[in-house]
Amino acid sequence: MKVLILGMGHVGKALAGRLRAEGHTVVGTTTTPGKVEDLKKVADEVAVLTGADTEKVVAAAKGCDAIVVTVAPNVKNTRTIEERHVHYHDVLVKSCASAAAACDTIYFCSSFSTYGDGGEGSDPITEQTPTSNHEEPSSKYYQEAEQEVLAKSGGCALRYPDMYGAPGDMTFPERVKMSHEYFGGKTIFGPDAPLYAIHFEDVVESIFHALTNQLSGLYNVCDNDNVPYTNKEVFDAICEAEGLERLDFMNQIKAPNRKISAQKFYDTGYAVKHNDPNAAVVENAKG
Repeated sequence: MKVLILGMGHVGKALAGRLRAEGHTVVGTTTTPGKVEDLKKVADEVAVLTGADTEKVVAAAKGCDAIVVTVAPNVKNTRTIEERHVHYHDVLVKSCASAAAACDTIYFCSSFSTYGDGGEGSDPITEQTPTSNHEEPSSKYYQEAEQEVLAKSGGCALRYPDMYGAPGDMTFPERVKMSHEYFGGKTIFGPDAPLYAIHFEDVVESIFHALTNQLSGLYNVCDNDNVPYTNKEVFDAICEAEGLERLDFMNQIKAPNRKISAQKFYDTGYAVKHNDPNAAVVENAKG
């Protein structure tokens, strides 16, 4: 199988290595010419392009059996809602539209933000739960990107929570410190949503599982057996441990307010391997 990976960050590079180890051919992409030589260590070919450049994406995907879209917005480009509208649309929607123009089989790394707060009710949130928060950029443009992908016969959107654990990635305490340094002690999230998180190794393995099993459709991917502590419980505990003032929750990006079910994905044969990374700090703070 020949696969184009659109976006060669930590997930894209690790996935490329995983695919090549199993004998598949990988075409990687980057927006930075200076990264080409390094990426050739994990990809058979490397194209310099942006996801919005449809002609270049189509050319890079020639002969490919599938495209994996792992592009993600840069949080430092999303300080205001106006910045988020432009950045999320350019990175997510345009990349998926280009992928859809190039191939019928696409795997897209989407987000739980599409659910908004999950709406009313207490039942677990599933892939059948209506999306909401249609005007907030994160939710709005992840949904639009999904629609580009799911319109294709082999389209698959994998909805993930916040990712952690990639090489060189910020820890949760570092993210809290960044909120103080860049955002004046504010966070765009709400206080009461469970802080779902997924280790980047589980992201890579779940994409590999979906790709090699030719899954299509929409899937939640997270720990299906446990509900994590809330944003406020986690961030307050981190602030206490780090000697920082507590964050001000702006509640601009609404997150699901209850358990999220990944049973549909678990039923295909994959279960996440890493437990909640923030449980210990909360439990320590509670004594």
